[in-house]
Amino acid sequence: MHVPGRRHFLKNAAILAPVLTLLPTSLSAITSSRLRIGVIGAGPWGRQYLQWALQHRQLDVRAICESNTAALQACKPLLNGTAYTPDVCNDYQQLLSRKDLDAVIIATPWDQHYTIAKAALLAGKHVACGPVMGVTVQEHEDIIRISERTNRQYFTLDEHSYRPDLMAVSNMVNAGLFGTLETIHAGAHYQALTPAHTTNPLPYPVFPAAAIAGILGIHKGNKYQSLQVQPQQTECVVSKLHPKTAKQRIYLMRAQLDLICLTTEQQQTVYLQSHTGTAQPLSTGFRVKGSNGHWMDVARAIHLQGQSPENFMWEPVRPYLEQYDDPQWNESRNVYKQARVPDGCAHALNDFVQLLQQQTYRSVYDAATNSVIGALAAISKANGGAPVAVPGFSDGKKNLV
Repeated sequence: MHVPGRRHFLKNAAILAPVLTLLPTSLSAITSSRLRIGVIGAGPWGRQYLQWALQHRQLDVRAICESNTAALQACKPLLNGTAYTPDVCNDYQQLLSRKDLDAVIIATPWDQHYTIAKAALLAGKHVACGPVMGVTVQEHEDIIRISERTNRQYFTLDEHSYRPDLMAVSNMVNAGLFGTLETIHAGAHYQALTPAHTTNPLPYPVFPAAAIAGILGIHKGNKYQSLQVQPQQTECVVSKLHPKTAKQRIYLMRAQLDLICLTTEQQQTVYLQSHTGTAQPLSTGFRVKGSNGHWMDVARAIHLQGQSPENFMWEPVRPYLEQYDDPQWNESRNVYKQARVPDGCAHALNDFVQLLQQQTYRSVYDAATNSVIGALAAISKANGGAPVAVPGFSDGKKNLV
């Protein structure tokens, strides 16, 4: 995959030749009713989506773009037993020039998402990409404008937001179990504050922004208003080896962490943890608190006023998670050929397919709102934690295609 200006992506075609000859390029059994896609980037994350795309009954993977020979070699086992083998190239512009592609999955390093996604939209392709749309606010606005102009979808593949417990808790919030929603704490294991400009890839933010937005009803009668970075002493967990058993165990502790604090139009507060660069990564876990209840994922516990036993502050959350389990976890099994239970990547990919088939709304506004958190946090931190207004990307715009 060739990205102009990125030295580590400038590969000589001769180096790739031995690998390319190992991957047949013929296509067969393609039906016009299936969506034709290309995959740009076949690293570990890209291969997760590639394996599910190859198994999806409504997708034809027609092309793979990757410049790393080892990554291409790692794709070979995924192609065993498939009815066809995608074409392979090492230049994403070559892939985007194809007329037989409806959409692309972008699985490159996150600091390349904006450049490649912009080119893909302008080439008339729908885009499914990782959670980072761009590094600056302007880049987010550019992607929105191009998506609107080309009438092509931009969808975020955020597999962390498809955790079964988060989907069940979202259903519980919608059912009113927590009363009026007040606060959400969401932990991230990696640095969430990215500099406005960077030449070297930094660790990827992994707090489940799409799940948080879904619980809050962002773009469905609610919206973020402001953001600021606040250093706080907060409860968190750390995974360490037990001194006697040498097994990994979770320990509770308090630590000084940079928290990204978001406020909403409905007076809720969201605290997103960013990694502080300590030798031992910490996590605040995921917590939801309302006027009538509180849930903590790390403790696997819940308390609901009027429902939980009077003598116990907390009770096991498992029965509630089973009762409010999202049916999507069972429905998605039918669209994949293999018997393996679909994971978060499979569910995210299937949502992208359904979006393209139904075309009921323009997903770029949700994607931009969730992604811009990192860019705004960088601005706030650079200004000593000053509040920053969150752009209303969809304000006054029709959210339907």
